[in-house]
Amino acid sequence: MRPWMLEAPPVEPSDADLAAFGRVLEAHDPSLLPPDTPRWVFLNWLTAQGLLLHGSPQAGIPEFEVRQAVDLSPDGFSNRAGVYATSDGLWALMYALRDRSRVARMVNMALQVREEGGWSATRSFLSLAPRGPAVTDGRSLLSPGAVYVLPPQGFEPMPPYEWPGLGTVREPQWVSPVPVRPLFQVAVTPDDFPLPVRTHDAARVDALCAADPWGFPWLEEGAAITPPDRPR
Repeated sequence: MRPWMLEAPPVEPSDADLAAFGRVLEAHDPSLLPPDTPRWVFLNWLTAQGLLLHGSPQAGIPEFEVRQAVDLSPDGFSNRAGVYATSDGLWALMYALRDRSRVARMVNMALQVREEGGWSATRSFLSLAPRGPAVTDGRSLLSPGAVYVLPPQGFEPMPPYEWPGLGTVREPQWVSPVPVRPLFQVAVTPDDFPLPVRTHDAARVDALCAADPWGFPWLEEGAAITPPDRPR
């Protein structure tokens, strides 16, 4: 494992939380969530029920259309035309919370590594490149957004693949070749993201990526990391 591959905090939902999660899912009404329950815990519970997630800074999207992905990854799956979704709550939050007006590039990851006895816990990474002058506070580039809950029908999971130096890995990434209507959406804020947010220079990382596509995340020496204000 790499030191920048971070695990989600060890938070287990209480029995009261689980009962509330069931009511939210049945009613498609996130207002029923306990106010102190981390939203990412609820999102991961939804994926354990077989549902998928799509994060967006834009609320109120009635249907997701098929679009051509633009991705720096060297694999073919991440560059297909389709509707993309994830079975990982933190990954969905990354896409929901990035402020497009202030973020030029996002380098992110949710990944499991095949180990003896099975797959590792999911490890995550997030770095944002600001538009304009550099910033030292990566969390300042986050803004409120929405995570959409999607039905799994018609989605294809990304198959495991070999990552040089890491071994066999898999990403919680799914794609549908047809438009998808969400079941409901969950409003999220920067406080809902529990991990550090790095910053980087977009032009430098683009150049490093072109020179070494498997060099993810092309970390710069001394890249700024801003921890969350408080654990969630």
